[in-house]
Amino acid sequence: MLENQSHVSSIMARLAFCLLLGAPWSWAARAAETDQFLVWDRDLRDSAPAFNSYFNRTIRTFLERANTRSRPFQSPEELTKALFAYLFEGLHASRVRNWVNTSPEVDRYPPENVSIWQYQRMSLYRAPSFPFVLPMGRTVRVGDVYFGSDKIGHLLGFGRRYLQRYLRHRAKGLSHEAAVRKVVSWGLTNELSFVGGVTDGIVSHADLEANYQGFRLAFDCCRGPAPYLVKRDGRWVLARPVDLREYITPDFDESYNTCHYMGQRWRNVAPLLKVRYRELRTNRRVQARFARYAARGHSASRLLIEQHYAQKKTNSRVKRSLCPPEE
Repeated sequence: MLENQSHVSSIMARLAFCLLLGAPWSWAARAAETDQFLVWDRDLRDSAPAFNSYFNRTIRTFLERANTRSRPFQSPEELTKALFAYLFEGLHASRVRNWVNTSPEVDRYPPENVSIWQYQRMSLYRAPSFPFVLPMGRTVRVGDVYFGSDKIGHLLGFGRRYLQRYLRHRAKGLSHEAAVRKVVSWGLTNELSFVGGVTDGIVSHADLEANYQGFRLAFDCCRGPAPYLVKRDGRWVLARPVDLREYITPDFDESYNTCHYMGQRWRNVAPLLKVRYRELRTNRRVQARFARYAARGHSASRLLIEQHYAQKKTNSRVKRSLCPPEE
């Protein structure tokens, strides 16, 4: 069971301040929303080769700079945190996400000739609800997985924050499993509050998966039996290429690992989910995609979060989502 969120009252006490900041705060709190339901009837080109080439090239560029620092990085953990900060760069300026959104090597839907305004009007979030205009991440494909480009920000930004918290918990004597449970719980609390549910009424379980997989990638960079980042002859090097297909999982897809919604947001999306998409979910194309997804199983993060909701008397994820975990 995930630890009980004992500081909920503190979060709610600060909610009034959050709401006073209005739409600019909500835009800053979430990189974007996305809609994978729109690609149920189409196939995108697999962009994994381009993703991997760019990602590994960018890591090597960072390491070249890191090796010329006047104050060298002393540990792989310190180096990893700096690498993720370099890749993430900023909530609205992520160098990796910007590449994903603009590179001709990446197949995206909707295409560039569809504006963000048009995209929102055709999406699940077409009905007005605070915040009235959501930044929208377009859908891309890596391997067999369709996901929103917004997940890149979660992979890198929250991946780094999960690693930082994990290392602090380990330094206090917690086991690996207990530390992971702590960081997943912390991520869920944030998604239910300022990062998602309270801010715009959307609790994205796919965002939580991207957070966790970013942590896995960060962990594999600096720890484990064969870390990606190693020191050879006094220089930090990439021991082997990163294959992002190992970290971009089916649970990145919000039409598969569905969000649940709060308040007015639920009232707006429920008609589409309950009528149009519940029926389309039985389509053979969709079922085939989901069968491929299911064959890969679920991460420790998703299983921990499902345990948390299973133990609640009122499971909002089941009541306010298209595809509850029990299905």
